[in-house]
Amino acid sequence: MSADSAHSTTDFKARTKVILSAEIVLSMHAHASFTYPEECCGLLLGEFKDGVSTKVILESRRMENVFVKEERYHRYTIDPSEFLKVESEAQSRGLEVAGVYHSHPDAPAKPSQFDANHAWPTLSYVVIEVRAAQPVDTKSWVFQGDRSEFIQEEIIVNTEKVK
Repeated sequence: MSADSAHSTTDFKARTKVILSAEIVLSMHAHASFTYPEECCGLLLGEFKDGVSTKVILESRRMENVFVKEERYHRYTIDPSEFLKVESEAQSRGLEVAGVYHSHPDAPAKPSQFDANHAWPTLSYVVIEVRAAQPVDTKSWVFQGDRSEFIQEEIIVNTEKVK
């Protein structure tokens, strides 16, 4: 992903939030259940509002976890060429990659050190805790612009599709 300079200089000490539909949450949960005991991964397409403190997610896109098969139970990687393809398609429709989601099989819904090592500031990182193939917790995080830490952000789930 290309880091937009307009997005990468923001300080996230202020509260951030991600808004998405119940349909998108159900889709992410289904993906996490399906890939268990491996991590699933996907992209969240939408718009940045209020600078970059609010992300309005309009759709999710399932991606293949291309990390080494034996390590997929605790790692994920999105093929860079597939990422760029989805990013380009989103931009042609006036959308942006506003977030990434992935599951943590049998682990808490919080970013790991591996996640921190590969995260970009401003994006929402939705992490789904999955136990026995069932989603049990979903949290969203945003990486500080100085790359020091993840801050949990508010998730607002609309029962109607976000427009």
